[in-house]
Amino acid sequence: MIKKSIRIKLTSFREASDDSFFNQILGEDPYETDEDMPEQEEEEQGPIEMFSEGELYVTEERVIIAYDESELTGMEGSHTQVRFERSHPGLVTMMRHGTVNTILVFEKGKRHICTYQTEYMPFEICVFTKEVRNTLLTDGRIELDYIVEIRGAQAERTQFTIEIFEN
Repeated sequence: MIKKSIRIKLTSFREASDDSFFNQILGEDPYETDEDMPEQEEEEQGPIEMFSEGELYVTEERVIIAYDESELTGMEGSHTQVRFERSHPGLVTMMRHGTVNTILVFEKGKRHICTYQTEYMPFEICVFTKEVRNTLLTDGRIELDYIVEIRGAQAERTQFTIEIFEN
């Protein structure tokens, strides 16, 4: 096993999405026409960039990036691991434990229902992955493009990039 100390750059861009996967899964559509859909305020935001220190673990079978969340993410006190099997780099799992506990699964073209446990209560979220670009072992990058929906709330599209640099 190889273990390296790394610097991690996390870049996240979020925007509201009109997709409602819980409604599709459950066969519900509260908005029969576009006119019935409530107005959403357009809030122009650029990408959010954060840096962290962490570790990279590489075995014959698996790759893991591990780091602690900061106050900037709103998940201070949580530890995050982003992992994938070397034989399946297009299936990426993000595991968090601490003040927030969850396992998010990213696989292009697939929906995964995940539980998000906060200190207040657990809730289910639906994650639909539009794209996974995993060149971590060659270029030091993982790019995820996905939509998250919490039942009853506005869906949100996120473009998330992890870049690693050796210390």
